[in-house]
Amino acid sequence: MTTTTHHGFNSPGGQGPSPLGQPETIKLILDRSQRPNRTVPIRRALLQREARDGTKSPGALAALVRRSAKRPLDLYLLLSAVTSGGDFSVTEWSTTWARSVGIFDETAGTAAVSRAWKVLKELQLITRARGEGGKSTLTKLHEDGSGRPYTTPGEGLGDPYLQLPYEYWDRGWHNVLSLPGKAMLLIASNERKLRFTLPQERMPGWFGISADSAGKGIRELSEHDILVQLDDEWYDTLKTRSGRASRPVYGLRPPFTPRALGEPVTDEAATEISSGTAPKE
Repeated sequence: MTTTTHHGFNSPGGQGPSPLGQPETIKLILDRSQRPNRTVPIRRALLQREARDGTKSPGALAALVRRSAKRPLDLYLLLSAVTSGGDFSVTEWSTTWARSVGIFDETAGTAAVSRAWKVLKELQLITRARGEGGKSTLTKLHEDGSGRPYTTPGEGLGDPYLQLPYEYWDRGWHNVLSLPGKAMLLIASNERKLRFTLPQERMPGWFGISADSAGKGIRELSEHDILVQLDDEWYDTLKTRSGRASRPVYGLRPPFTPRALGEPVTDEAATEISSGTAPKE
């Protein structure tokens, strides 16, 4: 009997049986989550923490961007997808996680994944323990980095969260986007609006992302037609001689358009720039 091995994108070559490819591994991980709406809920606290007195500060996302921790963010998002109930933990081999980020060498993959989990553990986003059969058990903690146990977001008032659709992986954006692109996708999704602004000069204070990184991420999302400029708005400022300046108004294209907020961004809406827009803060 002859066995044929099929290799997908990013799959290793060679003779005989080979490890499962990256897209197939990710598909199995996502299918395991059994989320009926195929979206991952992520609290705003990952991007921006808010103290009881209302004071806001950058969340763990800023630390990941500063540390150029693309792989830890990739693994965290996948872990968030699969830990959908119970004690919000999953037990799996390191080689499975390594394949999900495109590493097929067992030794190198295990070491790379271990380093990534260490970063997330230092940020108090996860705990890690030995599991059965040489696997590791990973448990998701609250996104605010406090070390508190994780709970399902949105169960009470004042618990805002964004939704990352599975198409992020289905369409390969996890491989295409850079770390600034991924960070700005999360920040744009956090707006949960059909129309919003992304003032680059405010990103360091709001989210701990440098203006340069924010600009790079915005340009990248625009080049890939994920983010589209819908309009311009005027606002008051003392940084110009006239006291007025304009900034772009953006929208996210499907599948990243916030759900249940009305009609998604269309080609017509993206190209129609209205005139005489009223000044806004």
